Formats: sequence, structure tokens, C-alpha cells
Amino acid sequence: MITEAFAEKSLNHLLRQSPGAAEALLRHAGMGVRFDLGLAQLDFRIADDGYFSEAAVDAPDALIRPTTRMLTRLPFFGREALRDADYEGDPALLATLDRVFKQLKWDVEADLAPWVGDIAAHRLHGLGRDALARLGNVFAALGHNAGEYVVEEAEMMARAIDVARFNADVDALADATARLEARLARLEA
Repeated sequence: MITEAFAEKSLNHLLRQSPGAAEALLRHAGMGVRFDLGLAQLDFRIADDGYFSEAAVDAPDALIRPTTRMLTRLPFFGREALRDADYEGDPALLATLDRVFKQLKWDVEADLAPWVGDIAAHRLHGLGRDALARLGNVFAALGHNAGEYVVEEAEMMARAIDVARFNADVDALADATARLEARLARLEA
């Protein structure tokens, strides 16, 4: 109950900060949406004003189920990771939800400004954005270094050029074998 109320307030807050998002959901007013998180299910109805309203839904019109792949990619790929969720239900509603979720954008500065002021909010947002970018660069470098170690040092995987050479050699051997078989067939005849 508390989780659903928090999710409802968060979703509606993001809808308010994204122009046209709630208006896009208006034509689906009354339809039910379920977010199946495995351990919990969050049920919502689309209200007459285009915002989400917490409500029990027996048979949802749209079911959104996060996958493990989506959850692991979400911190690094953001909205792009939502492609990896499982979607079921009314195609028109799912298409609208997809469009709406893609345009949702949290205006961090606007939420921080009442607490710390406009200038501090702008600076804090910039610091946070830069910190996340640096963190992403660190993880990308770690991934690159780990991949290089696995290929070059530990020799647990073949290099791409070695795989390409091997494939070319296999293709050449297959061609030579086919030519030899053709010659043998001519000699036997």
C-alpha cells in the first residue's frame, strides 16, 4: 500500500514535469495497468485527468514485467533499458505508455530549488550529472580492461582477429574438401 502510494506520487510527479504526457494518457482513462515486480504487484488505473491512480485491478489492460536484463541495465542505460521488459495487453495502451515513458524526464533542479535555491540547485544538479558521467566512464574503463585481461593476459577468450583467421581457414578447408570430393567423383566415373 505504501509502495503503491509512493509509486503513484512519483509517476504523477514525472507526468506533471513532462508536457503532454498526461494528455496522451487521457484517451485510455479507466484502463488498468499492472507493474508486476515479482515480489509485489503495483496496480493503477488511468484517471480521467490522465494521471495514475492507485486502484485494485482484477484483469489489467496492460501488464509490464521487468526482466533481470532490464534491471541490470537500468542504472547504466536509463530509459533504453525499458526495452528489455516484458509487455502484455492492449497494444494501443502499451504503445501510448511506451511513448509517455520515453518522454518522462525528472527535472531535478526544479525539485531541489525550493530547498536550496535556484543557483545551488543548478550547481548540485551539474555536480550530480558530472559524477554519474564519471562513474559511467569508470565502469566502461573497467569493462574494457577486464575484457582485455580475459583476451590478452588470461587467454580465456580468443581475439577477434584470431577468430576471423580461424573462420577463413575453415572456409578454405571446406572449399578444398569440396573440390577434392568433386575430383574423386570424376575419377570414379
